[in-house]
Amino acid sequence: MLEILKNEPMNVICVGDAFVSPDTIVEAVNSSCINVKSISKAFWLNEDKDYFAEQQLKIERGGSTAVPYPEKLDDLITDCDVLFTHFSPVPASLIEKAPNLKAVLTCRGGVEHIDIEALSKRNIPVINVIRNAVPVAEFTLGMIIAMTRNICVSHRNMIEGRWEKTFVNDGFTSTLSNLKVGLLGLGNVGIELATRLKALGVPMIAFDAYLDPVRLERNGLGDIEIKETMEEVFREADIVSLHLRLTPETEKIIDNKFFSIMKPTAYFVNSARGGLVNQQDLIETLREHKIAGAALDVFESEPVPADAGFVGLDNIVLTPHIAGKTEDAIPKSPFLLTRELERVVEKGLTERIVNFARIKL
Repeated sequence: MLEILKNEPMNVICVGDAFVSPDTIVEAVNSSCINVKSISKAFWLNEDKDYFAEQQLKIERGGSTAVPYPEKLDDLITDCDVLFTHFSPVPASLIEKAPNLKAVLTCRGGVEHIDIEALSKRNIPVINVIRNAVPVAEFTLGMIIAMTRNICVSHRNMIEGRWEKTFVNDGFTSTLSNLKVGLLGLGNVGIELATRLKALGVPMIAFDAYLDPVRLERNGLGDIEIKETMEEVFREADIVSLHLRLTPETEKIIDNKFFSIMKPTAYFVNSARGGLVNQQDLIETLREHKIAGAALDVFESEPVPADAGFVGLDNIVLTPHIAGKTEDAIPKSPFLLTRELERVVEKGLTERIVNFARIKL
C-alpha cells in the first residue's frame, strides 16, 4: 500500500515546531525512501517551549481541533502527497483540503493531534514512531529505585545539613527483586520498562485492555502474569507503575477507588500523563500515609502551582516532566520515523500503521 511513496514522485510538507526543527524533518525526508518531488516547510506556534507545552496539553485533552494549525497549510495542503509533522494539529477540516494526500507521518507516539477517523474514511495511513519509550522507561526505573531506597529524600536532607538514616518507609525497604511491580499498560514504554525489570530479576504483574501477546513473546515477556482488572494490580503489587494513554475515558481514572486498595507498604509511579490521576485523591492518600509513597513526573496542571498540595509531603519524589527529555529523543525523532517508514514499506508491517484496522489494505 505504501510502496507508492517510493515509486512515484511525492510533494511533501514538513511541519516543525519549537522542539523538532522543520529543517531536521526536511533532512530526514531527503535521506528516506520517499521519492521526493518537492518539499515545503511550515512552523507550528513559535519558539517558546513553555507556550508549546500549554498547547500540547490542550491537544492531549481536546484533540485535533483544540489548537489551530499553521495558516500556511491551507495553501500548501492542496498539492500535498505526504504530510510530515511532529505535533501540529491535523484536523478533518485540513484533511478535506488535501485531495492528493497519501500518508500522514508523525514523529511521536501519541496521535491526539490527528483526526484518525477522517483519515481512515479516505484510506489514508498514519505512521508514527515512539521516540522516547527508552528514555521514559529508564527514567521510570530510576524513579522506582530513588523512591524505594530513599535516595532523593536523603539528598535533600544532606543539602539541608541533616544526617538522617530513618525514613517513613523504615521497616519495609527492600531490594527490587523482593518487590512485585504492577504495570498498568504494556505498550511501548511498558514493554521497555518490563524488559529492564526482568533483567534485574523483578517479579511483575500487568494489566492492558489492548494486550498483544505476540508482541510480549517477541520481547521475551511471555511469562508476565496478566491480570484481568486494574483492581487486581493495585491490590497485589508492591509498586504500581502507570503507562496508560490519556483519553476522555481514562481521564482521572486512577482515584481513591484504587489508592484505597493498595498495600500500605506499596508505591505509586506515574511517568505517563498527569490527567490520568485524580491528583487531590493521591495527595490525600500520601498525606495520611495510606501508602508508602509516590513518584511523579507528570501532573494535572504544569508547571505545578505552589499551592497544589505537594509541599510538606515526606513520601514523594517529584520531577518536572523530564522523563522523555534526552538530546537524542525528540529533536532527532524524524530520523527514527523515516527508518520506521522504511521498515513498513519494505516489510509491509501493518501493525505500525496507526489506523490500519480502520482502513482497507
